[in-house]
Amino acid sequence: MTLAIETIDTRSLPHDRARAQVLARMADLQPGEALDVLALQEPTLLLQSVLAEFPLGFDFSPLKPGPGQWRYHICRRGPRAQHCVTDYLAWDHDRLDALLEAAMDHARRGKWPGARALADDFSHGLVRHIQIEEEILFPAFEEATGMQQGGPTMVMRHEHVDIQQHLRAILAAMRAEDYDAAERGRADLLGVLVAHNMKEESILYPTTDRLHSDESLEELVVKLMLG
Repeated sequence: MTLAIETIDTRSLPHDRARAQVLARMADLQPGEALDVLALQEPTLLLQSVLAEFPLGFDFSPLKPGPGQWRYHICRRGPRAQHCVTDYLAWDHDRLDALLEAAMDHARRGKWPGARALADDFSHGLVRHIQIEEEILFPAFEEATGMQQGGPTMVMRHEHVDIQQHLRAILAAMRAEDYDAAERGRADLLGVLVAHNMKEESILYPTTDRLHSDESLEELVVKLMLG
């Protein structure tokens, strides 16, 4: 997973010009390359243009929410990537892992402003990932399998609570510029998160993909991307 290689600032551009500039730059990206897009408003129309122009070409995820300023991360997909829940959410897992490691590396070297900025990006991304799972993915899985009670999504929801508790500990340590506390928080988080992600990527995501038609799966992945 590659962190953004550049930023395109569209905040002073009219929509049509911003759209043209972003799409032109995206067309030149190679698999694994990425960019960030800054916008004054939620760039839903721009992202819909991306999906229309490159229907299987890119993954994207918000880094910072508005109001006032939005920042989106857009990454070129590999040639073998499939447009499915597993590929998209596993990509987001990798993206978040890279952000956390970058934040910890900055903290280790005493570069606290950068560490806090990266930790904030990680926090927003992780909370957003949890939200789209609980509000979009889990209901789709439960409807497709009939497992509304006592199934794997109930376990995942309980683990999400623990994950967010450990996340808050990391953010507090970053604010206090306490590397040892941040490292303990990271270890506690990964103690839950690694197994959690593995269960999702080996069971929950593939089952959801398998039980949806191509058309309904495409709709589900778009909802997750825009969620």
